[in-house]
Amino acid sequence: MKIRISGKARADLVEIYRYLMERNPAAAENSLNDIDARLCQLSLFPFMGRERSELAENLRSALAGTHLIFYSIGDDEIVVIRIIDGRMDIDKEFRP
Repeated sequence: MKIRISGKARADLVEIYRYLMERNPAAAENSLNDIDARLCQLSLFPFMGRERSELAENLRSALAGTHLIFYSIGDDEIVVIRIIDGRMDIDKEFRP
């Protein structure tokens, strides 16, 4: 299944990389590799992630290292909505 990354998720990736690069370049590379590997798995097994309907309709999440990938499954693609650190206040991130 095709993966489409939303603008907000792209901004999340840039922020993750920038934040980690300042502190530990190896960790920045490892985190992006973990996220990429999980996205590849999701393209093959889209329902492997946990259902997160308490946050939004048709939302799922999958763990990639310390980050959570939030996504929805369409007819022919997976849309990545957000990629955030699992230690963040997730409810706050999804509040309107």
